Amino acid sequence: MIARNALIALLLAGAAACSNAGADPASPAESYRRGLQALQQGQPRTARIELLNAIKADPDNKAYRLAQARTYLLLGDGAAAEAELKRANALGTAESETGHLMAHALLLQGQAERAIPEARKAGPAHSAYADRMLGRAFQILGRLEESAAAFGRALAAAPGDSALWADLGDFRKATGDLAGAIAAADRAVALDPRNVAALTLRGDLTRGQYGLAAAIPWFDRALEVDPSSLPALIERAATLGDIGRTRDMLADTRRILAAAPGHPAAYYLQAVLAARGRDYDLARSLYRRTGGAFDNRPAAMLLAGTIELGSGNAYLAAQRFKRLLEAQPGNLKARRLLGAAQLRSGDAAAAVRTLHPLADRLDADAYTLSVIGKAYARLGDEAAAARYLARAAAPAPTAMAALDDPLGDGELEALRRDAEARPGATGVQVVLIRALLGRGLGPEALQRARRLQSANSGAPDAHVLVGDALAVQGDHAGAASAYRRAANLAFSEPVALRLVEALRNSGDERGATQVMTLFLEQNPQNVPAQTMAANAYLQARRWDEAIRLYERVRKRVGNSDATLLNNLAWAYAETGDFDRAVPLARRAWALEPRNPATADTLGWLLFRSGENRVQGLALLEQAVRGAPTDSEIRAHLKDARGG
Repeated sequence: MIARNALIALLLAGAAACSNAGADPASPAESYRRGLQALQQGQPRTARIELLNAIKADPDNKAYRLAQARTYLLLGDGAAAEAELKRANALGTAESETGHLMAHALLLQGQAERAIPEARKAGPAHSAYADRMLGRAFQILGRLEESAAAFGRALAAAPGDSALWADLGDFRKATGDLAGAIAAADRAVALDPRNVAALTLRGDLTRGQYGLAAAIPWFDRALEVDPSSLPALIERAATLGDIGRTRDMLADTRRILAAAPGHPAAYYLQAVLAARGRDYDLARSLYRRTGGAFDNRPAAMLLAGTIELGSGNAYLAAQRFKRLLEAQPGNLKARRLLGAAQLRSGDAAAAVRTLHPLADRLDADAYTLSVIGKAYARLGDEAAAARYLARAAAPAPTAMAALDDPLGDGELEALRRDAEARPGATGVQVVLIRALLGRGLGPEALQRARRLQSANSGAPDAHVLVGDALAVQGDHAGAASAYRRAANLAFSEPVALRLVEALRNSGDERGATQVMTLFLEQNPQNVPAQTMAANAYLQARRWDEAIRLYERVRKRVGNSDATLLNNLAWAYAETGDFDRAVPLARRAWALEPRNPATADTLGWLLFRSGENRVQGLALLEQAVRGAPTDSEIRAHLKDARGG
């Protein structure tokens, strides 16, 4: 948002002088005055109409053209702003008076390279604005040192500019300094409580800092100022969808389309909603209407692949996930889904190769273990299949699933040399620390992580890496402390689940429950958190709470997760409800008949319920053959045989 107050106050004074000089209410001067007043009140759409009336009556008025250009900038319409600025120049306005605005217009059109020379045309009176545009342009181009320098010059010249603080907050967020971003957004809002861009940014940061539900009031405040603000509508719609308020989300997407017909963000959000509801034909149709606007964004690439996978087009899904994994080698969700797509397309060997780096870790998640187990079964390796499937069925910690794959000795040494040569290259340091953790080199990883933490105290990832390094060495209380520091900046799923796990491992079950409860309050649709909480209830023998959460997850993901169904069946059985338990256990076993855990559960429930003790005994014997060292499974068989 453009810094309005000082500039528009001057323009209003000039407009008032014109208006007081005998202009009637319908005159262009009066329309101009009302347009500027609407701008001051944060209502650019009203301003646009008033200024259109003024321009229609007096098309050669430079002041009207400049005011309309600023209005279009507020509306995010760079092309229209550029046209008005060119008209103002043609009417005699010097480029020193429009260069900063032209740079802004070009940035809105994605033309960062062209924006730089335009910004440099601005006169001294507009240096702060021009430097702000330079900062944004350099940020887009990845020239971060030049961006920081430009923002620094702008801040020195205009420390009270709300729009500048909002842009600075966006820059800090993009570079990982979330603490600095939060401080900048707060400063922007304090300077101008009606700054829609600042309010929207604060909402975005709050979403990461405290959770989805906490962000909504910020977007509401932005939309109270400007009900048609597309950025605020888009962010609120996405957040509402993540919370599960689908009707409200759809209402916001319709408001987006009403304000900007054909806007791709609205169709993208609707496609996400359709995919969550497993209506993949509708999701594909809606995604196509985005016109490729999101094709190179990781989240959209993941969505497109998920749509293909859900539609049964496993080969096409695999191609999309491969492309995403090439762009983001550390994207674990893409790796999991690629393995699943490869298995469904008939390439079990490729699925094993894809998933091995994740499945062979102690913190491997149930989905990865289940898919690789099925892949081994397809390849005829029954022993490996049984081993992985049994691990999939056992509730286990999954929070620390973000460590990179171990590197070869030569690669690791090269990475060390690169890190030593470029101590300020945060990305290189992070990759090295994760590689060291993946190798089990905890002490070195911790030393480097603490160094990174000291240099980047506002970046949650730095605290997470310290926590990971401490957790790997068994210092769970220390890890929890580091994760808390990260959570104060970004209460995200990976941070929350890590913190819960560290608290439990350090013996603070009450603290773990409080964190999990808070996270679920803010993120009620989060499947990993719900599953982790349900697993904890299952282990604590709190059957009703486990059932409630497992059923909620089941409603989201359907009846294709054998581990979920197996655990749910067990919980129902423990309440004595075999009518519900046995069909669920049958479904889980049908999905993974080679899994010792599903065979054990179905066999034991058939035996306990008396429904089919012969089949139950056979299944228990199968389970013991698949997991001969599992004491609980062996105990079930022993009891079934009568001791």
